[in-house]
Amino acid sequence: MAYSNFTLAKLEKDYGLMQKDTFLFKDINLPLIDASQRLKDDLQDAKEVPMMSEKAKSEYIIAPITRELKRNNAFITIFSGYTFNIESDKELSGSPDFLISAKSGIVEPQRPVFCLFESKNKEATEGFAQCAAEMYAARLFNLENNEPYETIYGAVTNAYDWVFLKLEGNTVFIDKERYFLNELPKLLGILQFIVNQYKN
Repeated sequence: MAYSNFTLAKLEKDYGLMQKDTFLFKDINLPLIDASQRLKDDLQDAKEVPMMSEKAKSEYIIAPITRELKRNNAFITIFSGYTFNIESDKELSGSPDFLISAKSGIVEPQRPVFCLFESKNKEATEGFAQCAAEMYAARLFNLENNEPYETIYGAVTNAYDWVFLKLEGNTVFIDKERYFLNELPKLLGILQFIVNQYKN
């Protein structure tokens, strides 16, 4: 079954994953990271493109942000639209919009996979269950490849509003706070904080 067919109720029933709303970064001193001129130019160019589809938002807004993250962190690899099927669980299949591995110079996902982005055209809330299923799959993938990581992050975005998730234990934590494209240094700071958890 594709990740997009999951619901939060099915994740609870089949995998015992509970949902909890919280403030993920409330007590964390997050860095503010200025966007490079390259990213600023990319986002300025995006204003000239009709943003009526998920694909357009992914290509012109989300992808430039992921490239900025890669430029700032040589040790990661970001995959876009890569098929990510879990062999031990045939229900966990599909292609996350963006998948991040803490390995550089690789041509297919390798452990550890630690963060996934899911793009939605309208409300970010539409993607919570899909992203949570992908995060659970990432944890299984790491475990099956002898590099277990208890914490996996995710983000669901319509390019302008970003919602972050964290899978820890049997709980999917969904951030109550929303982050916005017009607060780019804060958004980049959160992404950098997540990446920093996997530098070693």
